[in-house]
Amino acid sequence: MSQQTAGDLMKDNFPGEAENSAPTVDQEPRKRSKLVLRLVTVTAVLFTAWHVFASFLWISPPSELRKVVPGNALSEYMLPMFGQSWSVFAPEPINGDNRMLVRAVVLEGGEERMTEWVNVTDVESQLISRKVFPARAGNQSIDLASAYRASYANLTPEQQDLVNLNFFEGENWHVRVTESLYELSDNEPAIIDYINSEFRSVRYSTQVAKAMWGDNVLRVQFQMERQNVIPFAERNNPDAVRPPVQLTPTGWRGLQSSTGQSEEDFANTFMRLYENLQP
Repeated sequence: MSQQTAGDLMKDNFPGEAENSAPTVDQEPRKRSKLVLRLVTVTAVLFTAWHVFASFLWISPPSELRKVVPGNALSEYMLPMFGQSWSVFAPEPINGDNRMLVRAVVLEGGEERMTEWVNVTDVESQLISRKVFPARAGNQSIDLASAYRASYANLTPEQQDLVNLNFFEGENWHVRVTESLYELSDNEPAIIDYINSEFRSVRYSTQVAKAMWGDNVLRVQFQMERQNVIPFAERNNPDAVRPPVQLTPTGWRGLQSSTGQSEEDFANTFMRLYENLQP
């Protein structure tokens, strides 16, 4: 008959107590799950707080408080997905349509050919027209046209004449645009605002041109249009006509691409919408 120690006797008499003294198998995964849940919760709270704060800064009147967000971080975050304003309400509601048109010079059979204008706004507006849940992507060219017209208007007359010239030769054509603007005036805020608007428009024009005419595109040109609606006071006049189109042209530009932009995805979406407009 084997001998049992005091410890063995205690185990025999109190088996449950020995089992409970050690951690169960499920405790470690549960701890990790709780830690992950806490990290996700904290991240969500911080993101929500930042989004609310950024939206407040964006829709509120410009003030020194905006300088809390460095550089262009605020505009890059809000546009184009979260851009908003109170311009739909009186006393200065939206009273006109902004449009963007694009054309290109392409190489065909060893010769250069200039394409017809493509109304980009008509194409992409299908994403928002008569839709219960409109896509924000349908406002791209409208936002570009509005921003470009505003920044163009802040340039001096000499600078406006300059940007109507052609800049497309060489890889550094965009540097020449910037340097030439500074040579005419030192209105740095207006120049920076214009350059940001122009280069965004050039990059979008490049995407449109490649979607329409392929990789043989050599250079692009865009123009922004605005046409006001019939004035409210004449709304019941059967003979009232819309005011004439206000044109904001620009010269030919070299190609630019956005970092991370999928040309294939853009082309597939844009051409599908473009073909829907064809008779």
